[in-house]
Amino acid sequence: MWHWRGFGIGVLAAGLLMLGGCDTAKLAADSTAELFGRAAPGIEQHWDYVLVGKSFPASIIQLEGILRVVPDNEVIGMSLVGAYVGYGTGWIEDRVEVADIEDDWEEAEHLRRRALVMYTRAWELSKHFLRNRDAGFDDALKGGVDTLQAWVDTVLVEKKDAAILLWAGASLGARINMGMEDMDTVADLPLAKVILNRSVTLDPDFMFMIGKMTMGVLAASEFPPDMDAAKLILDDVLEKTERRNLMVQTSMARYYAVNIGDHKLFRELLQEVIDAGDVLPEARLSNAIARRRAARYLDQIEYFFSDLSE
Repeated sequence: MWHWRGFGIGVLAAGLLMLGGCDTAKLAADSTAELFGRAAPGIEQHWDYVLVGKSFPASIIQLEGILRVVPDNEVIGMSLVGAYVGYGTGWIEDRVEVADIEDDWEEAEHLRRRALVMYTRAWELSKHFLRNRDAGFDDALKGGVDTLQAWVDTVLVEKKDAAILLWAGASLGARINMGMEDMDTVADLPLAKVILNRSVTLDPDFMFMIGKMTMGVLAASEFPPDMDAAKLILDDVLEKTERRNLMVQTSMARYYAVNIGDHKLFRELLQEVIDAGDVLPEARLSNAIARRRAARYLDQIEYFFSDLSE
């Protein structure tokens, strides 16, 4: 059974990569995989955004090193995917937003390029491990939406498969978001939706419904947007998570309320996030990120609603 989830970076044994024999190192690295599944909640439940952010780069480098020893270990590999996506979306893109608001275009572009490299690496890793599941993955991907849909429906059929699909779809979606100037990259959006949709179908509750939330954000963000579908999806996620996954309110404010020009709903959703206590300890870090963004969005509301600055 695959035991990785969340950002999945865990705690690594010191000096692991300095073991003498290659076979011994491989055995030690493989045996470390179970540790990642057990350690992941320690990251997900942490309260200090700054501390976790500073630890991410070292964890990524350590995971890359271990993956060199056991390149086909899915637990290690997908933990690395989660680390790249988590650090990119939670910290690098956070700085992109600040740079955009401050009109620091040079810094914003530098950070976007940096995030794009991370997401590209995460997507390449995701493809490797999907390929390991079934050799027909590459042909399915090249064949387009219908072929890929048939492949995921045939190969990935168990509830536990929702995890690899979620992180694969998230890495591709994040890559598209940071590479909007490249039409070839943007053209992959339907493929990302196939992968994410399959994850949601297999386990809609995985990671507090972040997959379904993402589908709602995509509905509000794509061209042309489907705001009715976005509202239905996001309202459903809010209800089923009992409004405890605060990233849902923050995302609904940013991508739905802004797009329909409803600054009253924008304020209400974000104030709810700020006022919420420790409502979901299992996702404390994610909620801390949501709260951080909510405060910034409210403080810069004129940036999102030009009519309020007149």
